[in-house]
Amino acid sequence: MDQNPPRYPVTCEIDGKTRRGTYWIAGKILTVSTGMGGKSRQVGSTPTEILAQELLRELAKEGKA
Repeated sequence: MDQNPPRYPVTCEIDGKTRRGTYWIAGKILTVSTGMGGKSRQVGSTPTEILAQELLRELAKEGKA
């Protein structure tokens, strides 16, 4: 049986460019991944889609999205 959590697409626009990644939640940790890196954060009161977009923006600023 596959134990991997379901993955969801996430996008954000920065400087006119659309950045894309994938996110998933394992327990209380949300992880965003791109082809060049990833970031994780504990899920709190922020909606998961908004949190995923914030992490994707951070990755883009680091040149990883």
